[in-house]
Amino acid sequence: MGKAEPRFLLMYAPQRFNLCFGAVKPEASLGNLYLAAALRDAGFHVNILDCCLGNERYSLEQSFYRQTPLPNGMVRIGMAPENVIKEVADYDVIGVSSIFTPQTYMVEELVKLISCAFPDKLIIMGGINARTQMKRFFDAGAHLICISEAEKTIVEIGNILRNGSRDFSGISGVAFTQDGRLKINPMGHIEDNLDLLPIPARDLLPLDRIWKIARPHGGVISIGQLDKPLPYVSAVTSRGCPYICTFCHISGEQKGADTGYIGKFRFQSVERVERELVSIQELGAQDIYIEDDSLLAKKKRALDIFRMMIKFGFKLGDVNGVNLSHLHKNDGSGRIVIDEEMLETMAEAGFRRLSFPVESGSQRIIDKWASGKISHETYDISALIRKANALGITVSSCYLIGYPDETYEELLTTILVAKKHMDAGSEYVNFTIVTPFPGTALYDYVIQNDLLLPGIEIADLDWLWPSMKTLMDPKYIEFVSRKAWEFLNKPERVSIVRSMAPTQ
Repeated sequence: MGKAEPRFLLMYAPQRFNLCFGAVKPEASLGNLYLAAALRDAGFHVNILDCCLGNERYSLEQSFYRQTPLPNGMVRIGMAPENVIKEVADYDVIGVSSIFTPQTYMVEELVKLISCAFPDKLIIMGGINARTQMKRFFDAGAHLICISEAEKTIVEIGNILRNGSRDFSGISGVAFTQDGRLKINPMGHIEDNLDLLPIPARDLLPLDRIWKIARPHGGVISIGQLDKPLPYVSAVTSRGCPYICTFCHISGEQKGADTGYIGKFRFQSVERVERELVSIQELGAQDIYIEDDSLLAKKKRALDIFRMMIKFGFKLGDVNGVNLSHLHKNDGSGRIVIDEEMLETMAEAGFRRLSFPVESGSQRIIDKWASGKISHETYDISALIRKANALGITVSSCYLIGYPDETYEELLTTILVAKKHMDAGSEYVNFTIVTPFPGTALYDYVIQNDLLLPGIEIADLDWLWPSMKTLMDPKYIEFVSRKAWEFLNKPERVSIVRSMAPTQ
């Protein structure tokens, strides 16, 4: 490599969007920020580049608002390739994040671009999508793919480079090619003590740009916030989930997986969360979007964290969805009731937004495909929405449609349930099409049963478009997902989302 002390650049790829549907938002996911912090703590030089956001050398018109039409009718969002090459030139190790399947083509483009321009640079990758499409990314030019949590792994890679070697065959949790053959070293020890994680290096992000754009991942802004800076960050306080829904990556991260048992619910202590909140406050952020897969799984811990949060005065929102079972409790007589203490404490801590993952209006569907995590018979979700609203918490409700064996009647039930929840006070509802993303139990089921629609490429999988053979006509599912969303949501909500779509 020519240098004993490797310099790391961790990257987010450009993005691509369909002109018809979809909101353009910065990514800035936390994975790279944890890795950057781990490298920095180990004494390595590290920086971050989001190709959608650029840095101080490029205007937003040269990055986030730079839209390039693609041959397939979609639009590429982000820095020009020649500018990406300039930014990469001074680094030895390039780390590329790929979490979501819809990122595939742009990540592949980025890896090819760097590999062709700088054959000697070490390209490493990580994220669910990176590990589930390894051959594709190795063919594009990647050298190493981390298949699990990589805070320790990336430091091991750095230390090997420091010693003048490029032999990574002894590192657990990585995949590589050797003599033309794919080699996968399964993950070894999985760290249960998340207090040992570094504080994410949020200071390496172009926060001024992110706040000016004001489009948080998973968050929603109101009409009054449009064109105003939104000083926010994302955070997680736990990893994993007690539920194993077939369509979720957690279902592929169980015991025996090459990733190790990273789907297991693990969490930070109250003290560790408090230290991170102090660092967030020092950045000047006022809003935090919490991205835990299961924020409330340990209810006493969650309550202790929320009580600690009160003194900070943050505005809080949940992104991935609060499992509704954790907002209920047994009243001691066998009745399941709303956990008012939990909701009231969350409101006092600063929660202004909660996402309710209802998943389906059909109990049969929920029991078969979504871990049975909701009971429509036991839970009064409408009452839960009204209670949250009364505490000043805005609720959104999310539903999946297009399960493999879902009937027309069950789809109609879901739409009627969504309308019921809107009538109860949900600010908006979202309909997402069930998609068999690689790395999930649903994907394995679909492949085993030959349920992918003809002509579907894995890289084309997207929750906005049907991809499976289903009892219902896939075109009908697509039509209903759009029309039900337009019909049930308020016009201002529809306008906000459409204002964030590409403009080409």
